[in-house]
Amino acid sequence: MIFFKNLEQHKNILHGVLERKDGSVNPFSNAKAEENVLWAVKDAGHGQVAVDNLIFADQPHGNNVYHCPSDIGGYIKLNTDGLISASSGQVLVVKTADCLPILIYDPEKNQVAAIHAGRKGLIKGIIENATIALNSNIRSLIVGIGPHIKKCCYHLKEQDKEIKDSKWQKYSQERDGKYYFDLTQIAFEQLQNLGIKKENIEDMGICTFCEAERFFSARKRDSQPDFYTKEKDIFPCFGSFIGLKT
Repeated sequence: MIFFKNLEQHKNILHGVLERKDGSVNPFSNAKAEENVLWAVKDAGHGQVAVDNLIFADQPHGNNVYHCPSDIGGYIKLNTDGLISASSGQVLVVKTADCLPILIYDPEKNQVAAIHAGRKGLIKGIIENATIALNSNIRSLIVGIGPHIKKCCYHLKEQDKEIKDSKWQKYSQERDGKYYFDLTQIAFEQLQNLGIKKENIEDMGICTFCEAERFFSARKRDSQPDFYTKEKDIFPCFGSFIGLKT
């Protein structure tokens, strides 16, 4: 499990990003998957978090954000890619395997958010919707961007080439007949355009495809089907979580 340096400075929250060795978190209906997250959360929270405090996003690659009420736990929120909590003990979990896991802390209002941001979600405005839902002083937000597929490895499928003729063209680069897309740059620009300070944004700088031995990568699995033979899940993912300590 790894951690963001900027979020570690705030002692009233717990967070973490699971590695492949910590186990897969997909599908969420799998008790073993929830157990993998639970052990990581307990480790980060020194055993102070109960299993029914975990809240997962269903993640349909959209832009919906859900503000979790204080009385829920052990919950999977359907049709959302973003979760927000201002309740101590609630731990928000997103799963990724090339998409961006984005964790946010608002130190002024003492609330947290976890976002699953794939290409579709970024284009649809998931980051902007999350900041609107937080209703925060934007410049105070602390943001961590976890491991995801980088522009070195993320090339678009044939049917996605229309992007090269849209406003997203500046984020693509043609190499050897393929269009490589920079999800990291999109996220950074969107965050900064909203008013979040550059120095408050931390990118772990890890490409999931390049480091597929350490983190799950959907692209690696698709190109090398036998790469994750040890994992029994059809679609293995790693989890990222954040929550307010009790």
